[in-house]
Amino acid sequence: MNITTKSFWYEEVDSTQDEAKRLIQSGKVKDIAYVIANLQTKGRGTHGRKWSSPVKSGIYLSVIHLPEEKFFFESTTLYTQACGVACVEAIKEIACIETKLKPVNDIYYNYKKLGGILIESRLQNKGISYLISGVGINIHKTNHKLDRETVEPISLEEIISKEDFKNFSKEKLIEKIVEKICFWYEMVFTGMEDLVLEKWENYKLQIRY
Repeated sequence: MNITTKSFWYEEVDSTQDEAKRLIQSGKVKDIAYVIANLQTKGRGTHGRKWSSPVKSGIYLSVIHLPEEKFFFESTTLYTQACGVACVEAIKEIACIETKLKPVNDIYYNYKKLGGILIESRLQNKGISYLISGVGINIHKTNHKLDRETVEPISLEEIISKEDFKNFSKEKLIEKIVEKICFWYEMVFTGMEDLVLEKWENYKLQIRY
């Protein structure tokens, strides 16, 4: 699948999610696009938790989908799971590491948090008028200020070898994440729920007791 979606790159934004909404409202996005920034001043995760976004230390990405047809879902849980599958597959292909999904929206490596997912949507006329898939992934080791002290962060820099990290391309990972999100978006909205759930179960983090 070739990435031909429109992209918006920023040095700094308050939040890629909020910028995505502004782009939708301005009419600059007609179907699929993505927003990427080197720094977020007000990055956030689920339940309004602060997402630590130091400058150039990670991937701060939001993928926009404006469905041609208005699909109705009671919740976006299935799509959140599909987005998680997309991220795990993209990281495996580009960084060559196996990550897991901590239900329902955290990306983990060796029981440490590598990234997170935030899905935001708008319902209009009994259907979803837009979906914004927010993805944050730690690339460089840095001191994160987390809302939850029980969460231990980790970065790709700490996981892969120094030689591999020198050759690592953040841009390639971004492109692969967008590609995979678009693929699994189609799976959700073409009735492939069983496949999404099967993949998600395979990637789900096993809780330690």
